[in-house]
Amino acid sequence: MTSYQAPYVASDYDINRHMGHYYELGFRDLYAASPHCDCMHTYKILDDEKEENYHEAFEFKCKFLGRTTSIIDERPVALSEHPAVYNQSMSWTHPQAPIPGLDDAVFNTAKFKTVPGQEQYEWVIEFTCGTQPEDFMKHMFPGGFVGLNLYSRTGPLNSTNLQEMEDTVRSLGLDWVMDDWGWGYHHVPHEMDCKYNSPDETEYACNTDTKQCEPVHWGTGVHIDECSCE
Repeated sequence: MTSYQAPYVASDYDINRHMGHYYELGFRDLYAASPHCDCMHTYKILDDEKEENYHEAFEFKCKFLGRTTSIIDERPVALSEHPAVYNQSMSWTHPQAPIPGLDDAVFNTAKFKTVPGQEQYEWVIEFTCGTQPEDFMKHMFPGGFVGLNLYSRTGPLNSTNLQEMEDTVRSLGLDWVMDDWGWGYHHVPHEMDCKYNSPDETEYACNTDTKQCEPVHWGTGVHIDECSCE
């Protein structure tokens, strides 16, 4: 995993600068791409600075499933030996969509871009490789699951950041991940009436018993102004 990580990441990585909201601009992953699904974005939220644990509130939108959300836990593999390498597990999804054989997947923060005077990284490249899938996923990833996620702080579209990240992926020897094989590598157009809902904002849904709009888990409701029991 670390062989695909830029040399400076191990010494310069700062988890606090990694946190924040990012738009996904390109990916190879388990979810469908446009025109079926769109609007991918994530909020990275620090849980424990000392242990470098954090979680993500990840969201996208699909034509048939509608809004799709998940909470993903990120735990470091070994802080001293492998900085910025994380063990990823899905702790919650809506609608529920378990991924067989991928309860745990290891990814590394392959590279990031800093901007003077800006706390959050401008973009982050994350690469996942080596987890052996089970069941139907063996046909999608016969040599083991491979994932690539290109995240940009600014967006939802940023052609400059996307080009920089794709050039960096090639410089790291990962150009094969963007080749047209298997599940494929895709750009995210962010054009399906996207909404980038923050987990800091309370969401509401109608309680059919009380006929009142009540707070619900992030990812399952709407803004209070959009909630109705009529």
